[in-house]
Amino acid sequence: MYISSLMIFACVNIIAVAGLVLLTGYTGIFSIGHAGFLAVGGYAAVILFKHFGVPFLPALLCGGICAVIVSVIIGYPALRNKMAGDAFAIVMLGFVAVVRITISNIYPFFEGAHGISDIPRLTTIWTVLPITVIMVWLMRNFLKSHYGKNCIAINQQELAAEMVGVDTVKAKLIALMISAFYGGISGGLFSFFATYIAPTTFAEAKSDDLLAAVVLGGMCSLSGPILATVFLVILPEVLRFLVLWRLVFYGAAFVIIMQFKPEGLMGYREISFKWLEDLFKRTGVKTND
Repeated sequence: MYISSLMIFACVNIIAVAGLVLLTGYTGIFSIGHAGFLAVGGYAAVILFKHFGVPFLPALLCGGICAVIVSVIIGYPALRNKMAGDAFAIVMLGFVAVVRITISNIYPFFEGAHGISDIPRLTTIWTVLPITVIMVWLMRNFLKSHYGKNCIAINQQELAAEMVGVDTVKAKLIALMISAFYGGISGGLFSFFATYIAPTTFAEAKSDDLLAAVVLGGMCSLSGPILATVFLVILPEVLRFLVLWRLVFYGAAFVIIMQFKPEGLMGYREISFKWLEDLFKRTGVKTND
């Protein structure tokens, strides 16, 4: 049960981190308020399930869509006005604060600062694992697509991308919407795993954890942040016997890794599964014979 809970928590974080990799790592839009999208998706999914009778999976999907709608409301004016770097980061920081304060003061359905309890535990390893695999696969294909290459071009040289015909505002907004959708799905899955959510569940510290995984794993790598997410989930549990000292060792491990690998664990590289594809091809040839 304990190992299963860690695996579920890792998968939930992997989904959110995959979305943040697209936004921050590939597109270069620095977000320190991504937990706001998790809150929107989580609360929307739970409210739809508990109060409107929407089934689990459609409720998750609706939670992700709600996060997308919010991302357009927040992101379009900012991106249209060419906000980037620190300015956009401040917008996102304000966004997560507004979400938390708003939820804390709405009592019908949201239950205010008390939070929503008695949420059925529908997120199991058998539901979250296939969803995680599918969403990582979709993100991997998107990053390899024409749209993914546009995001990389914007990150590396936005002016040059505009000169060759890339609609940078549209590309950035698409990246933000997809990233928000991933965050909303992650928030919904977490809510149905924790069985209780409150405004503090999705505080700024959650955004920091997600961003740390992206930086530690490698800003322009998908597999690196996934490995870093698993590492950041397991390490605090391994060091739990150190009680308060575990935070010191946790921080020291992070500093050491970044000192010797400033580009992250994977840098710009991805884990190759070509050997697995070749194995299947060879097996197929033998089977046909």
